[in-house]
Amino acid sequence: MKNLFQIFLILFLSYFISGCSSKKLTVRTLHPSKIEKEKINTIVVERFRNDDVNQTISLENKIANKIVDNKRVFTLKNDIFGTDAIITGEVLNSSVNVHTYYKNEIDYSRCRFYRYDEKNRTKHCIEYAVRFIPCENRTYNVTTNLQIIKPINNSIIFSKTYDKSSYDNICYDRPYIPHMSLSSNNNYRINSQIADEIANDIIDDISPHYVYFNINIIEELDDENPLYTKEQKNRFENIVNLIEDTNLDIAKTHLEILDKELNGKSFEVIYNLALIYEAYGKLEIANKLYNQAKTLTLNIEYLDLINYGINRTTINLQEKIKAKSQLP
Repeated sequence: MKNLFQIFLILFLSYFISGCSSKKLTVRTLHPSKIEKEKINTIVVERFRNDDVNQTISLENKIANKIVDNKRVFTLKNDIFGTDAIITGEVLNSSVNVHTYYKNEIDYSRCRFYRYDEKNRTKHCIEYAVRFIPCENRTYNVTTNLQIIKPINNSIIFSKTYDKSSYDNICYDRPYIPHMSLSSNNNYRINSQIADEIANDIIDDISPHYVYFNINIIEELDDENPLYTKEQKNRFENIVNLIEDTNLDIAKTHLEILDKELNGKSFEVIYNLALIYEAYGKLEIANKLYNQAKTLTLNIEYLDLINYGINRTTINLQEKIKAKSQLP
């Protein structure tokens, strides 16, 4: 629970701090499955009960094709011998709720009342007809319960209920009979799509997976710091553009040159270097650089940004180690 709270905190801070800067770099880090104490690689998937939305097939396809770092995570089996886990479940709900209503629209092709101009012998419409157009608000819902059982002792090692909905609004200009417009094929298609999204959520829960963060780039060197020349400031801004465009190898080379020129005294340069190493997945190096940058500034706003980088890389390094241990 502590780790989950920490992850939630850094995700929240990522959103909050992201308002400080317009330029960001997306980095990713490997996180473990939620079944932390078990290594699950061979799986049997039993057909889900009441499955009228292809929930079982969607999940089997996701499991069979789950790849992390060019490694296939799972092997699907047809029998329980030598398997790490059995996945079973039930589609608790697959439904569509329809609320019918009417909206008014002026029909300029039909006139209810005219005013007759005797002098010119012409008619002028003073009130047009109003059309009542039938509309539907539709709510599609799928709720699926999943259980993962360890076959060696028949114990439940993971259980969760997934609930997802989709919303649609449709209006009909032609003659209409309420509910007759609903196609059972369309309902099946949409609810099957929702079941496929649920399968994605299940895979994220039971498999090592990547989590993405939008991280602030420090965009410019401090104008008031006499350490920097105008030429260095311009070069730094060009490097920032390279980072934003994900030309990281070139940006790293230029930052390292600038860091040597400044004798390692620029927290802005070191922070952006840390950011690049984090994008490379080298979290240990990134963490050391963030800590180094922290010693070089007293600016509260930048210290918040740097501390967030330190905490993020510390937690993500722990999560990466756990995730690696879960891979085959």
